[in-house]
Amino acid sequence: MRRLVAVVVALGAAAVLVALVGVPLYVLPARDEPRAVDAVYVIGPPTDPRMELAESMVDDGLTDTVVVSLGEWAEERDKWPEASAVCDEPQDFTVYCSQPDPFTTRGEARWLRELVDAEGWESVAVITTTPHLTRTRVIMERCWDGDIAYVSSGEHLDPWYWAYHYAYQSAAFVKVWLEDGC
Repeated sequence: MRRLVAVVVALGAAAVLVALVGVPLYVLPARDEPRAVDAVYVIGPPTDPRMELAESMVDDGLTDTVVVSLGEWAEERDKWPEASAVCDEPQDFTVYCSQPDPFTTRGEARWLRELVDAEGWESVAVITTTPHLTRTRVIMERCWDGDIAYVSSGEHLDPWYWAYHYAYQSAAFVKVWLEDGC
């Protein structure tokens, strides 16, 4: 019985520690405000709030280029009407839409580096959800040491989705720490 109590206490303490460590990483990560950049990059999935923020940056004169990372686009086209409109219809700004290979944050970072090299960009704003910002920063900075602003899309996340992100981002961080380079 004493051993069971010790195990329960240890597991409870570990859970509290994980929750506390997650607050600065996932709930209150370092983030930037939208600012003037050569391109704004919406990493996948291209949800409407992410796309609307990118388009508002164009409307505000902060950029004239939008990059959209598409997931399983053929199957998800109807789920992302803003992305469909930007990628499928003529725009008065430059648009790059593609599915990075692999479709992971690392694949997105590699595609960013390819575009930066091809286009000569010096600054980019990356838009994603708040709990994904810290891991995105780590991965993107492994691939390009240029000027990157990390902007939260401000998407509402239900409590269950926050719990999912805690678990997912934590597991994904382990993978990041095991991988070297871009």
